Amino acid sequence: MKISHADIAVSIGLPSLVSGAALAADAQYGTTAAVVEFITAVAAGKLSFVSFASKWPQPLSWGALALAGVSAQAWLTGTVGGFACLYGWAISATAVFGAVARYKHGIRHDQIKLDQAAVQLQSSLIGQQTALIRQQMAHHRLTELTAPEPVQAGPNLTGRTVEETRLRTVVHELFAAELPGCTVERTRTGWTAVLDLPVTLDRNKLRTAWPKVAGGMGVAGEFVLEDGALTNQLVARFIDGDPLSAVVPYQRQTAARFTDPIVLGVDRFLNPVTVELAYAHTLVAGSSKFGKSTLVRSIVLQLADRPDVVVYGVDLKPGAPEMTPMLPILQDLAATPEQAHAFLDWLRQELQERGEILAAAGDQEWDPVKHGRPALWAVFDELGELVRQADIGPWKKDPASRKLESLLALARFAGIHLVAATQQPSRKVFGGTTDARGNYSVRISTRMADRDHRRFIFGTTPGWEPGDLDAPGKFLLQSPDHQQPAPYKGMWLTKDEFTAEVARIGRETAKAPVGKRLVLPAPGGTNQEMVRNALVKYGNCTRRELEQATGLEERQVLKAIEGLKPEVERTDAGTWRLVPAEAWEAQAISIP
Repeated sequence: MKISHADIAVSIGLPSLVSGAALAADAQYGTTAAVVEFITAVAAGKLSFVSFASKWPQPLSWGALALAGVSAQAWLTGTVGGFACLYGWAISATAVFGAVARYKHGIRHDQIKLDQAAVQLQSSLIGQQTALIRQQMAHHRLTELTAPEPVQAGPNLTGRTVEETRLRTVVHELFAAELPGCTVERTRTGWTAVLDLPVTLDRNKLRTAWPKVAGGMGVAGEFVLEDGALTNQLVARFIDGDPLSAVVPYQRQTAARFTDPIVLGVDRFLNPVTVELAYAHTLVAGSSKFGKSTLVRSIVLQLADRPDVVVYGVDLKPGAPEMTPMLPILQDLAATPEQAHAFLDWLRQELQERGEILAAAGDQEWDPVKHGRPALWAVFDELGELVRQADIGPWKKDPASRKLESLLALARFAGIHLVAATQQPSRKVFGGTTDARGNYSVRISTRMADRDHRRFIFGTTPGWEPGDLDAPGKFLLQSPDHQQPAPYKGMWLTKDEFTAEVARIGRETAKAPVGKRLVLPAPGGTNQEMVRNALVKYGNCTRRELEQATGLEERQVLKAIEGLKPEVERTDAGTWRLVPAEAWEAQAISIP
């Protein structure tokens, strides 16, 4: 502890300041100031005594004592005077000097204690660190004495599964590279491995050499390779056996718009395979008994079940065996060459009208909601039969194949789509001037008995071999979203399921109203036979519709109707209809 000049100045100056203030107060207020100083001194002394006795906070006790001393000095200075005043001043100076000295001594003593504690703590830490170092040295020495002879480090080829371990091992043996990551997960059809490749192994190099990797794996099955999410990842999907050998049950599909995709079946991983048919024409090819007709039926059912779609059929085989069972869900069916030509002419007229509607609206693609007419699908089964029957005789100069070719080139933007099924694809079947690759953006094929037919379906690109499909129901699919050859399996639609679905959808299928529908030529020899056949097919008909169905003039139609009475009668709406047999037979019996 060291007393500075500032400490001495404070000890002398503070009592002097109090004495000066007391003299000034006495000069101003006389005995009143002295009385106040005396009372203050007594009260502060009493408070200090009580505070020390009751162990109140130290600042209060010492503050009260200091106030008592200052007030007593001020009273002595202003009242007693003389030697007593000097004596009070000396006591106050001594008290202040003692307080300063006591404060500095306490501060110094506390600092010394803190320094001593810091030295003790540092010493303790040094001791602990020294003990830790000794323990580490002893452990290292013990490890050196007990460890086996050092071995050379090798690659980490052990995986969590047998497949992962084998993959790591084969890749290391072939490329002297260690896979940073290899994750194998089981699937319903085998397993899938995600390979993280090192910088020394290019993904394309591994893909090219994968047959060697598959051979080294020693597993019986097929691998499908895909690029991973990262540039250094390759995904290998292993298919165990043939997942497509089992039957795929039919499942009803629902959709709200014609642009929703069609579900055809499943892929090799048993995931649904879908295809978009909107604004595209579709070719379905395949030899008999391999599932082509089932695929066509599945497509028609899903299209007809949509509220903004209408479906028409063309089937020129005798009796139209493929399309006749679908009549409840078709808007109409062309079953003769005459009807096929009338239908194609009507499609061209519909195309012209829709083009005018789009031009007026300033649009490029048909939207049933905006433009007022549903999307239209025309299904042709069998395409080859259409060409054979409707390209000869009176239609030789304007064959059906040429009309069809024009529609294939122009109709998609107007929401008019064609689905053509054939067993024998050839250049002649597709119109003689083009082939399937130029007309159909969606191509589906079941097994083909003649391997040469593949070029008319998929072109000459290797891998697209419908002749390699080994079971009914399997098919290949090529579309803008399906550019890699892969086998699929179509849903199996039984006869009972097909009949039930046609009945269900038929109850909700809205037919075109009388006077605004397509009317195809009615077969028959005489005028009366043609009128009767038209009424049987279309129900109530206007006179104009009967003219369209028979190709007769107004007078000839009316004469034929007159000859059919009472079998035919006129309704209140001005249309003609067939009278139920029971009604007109009863009417004929009642006539004398």
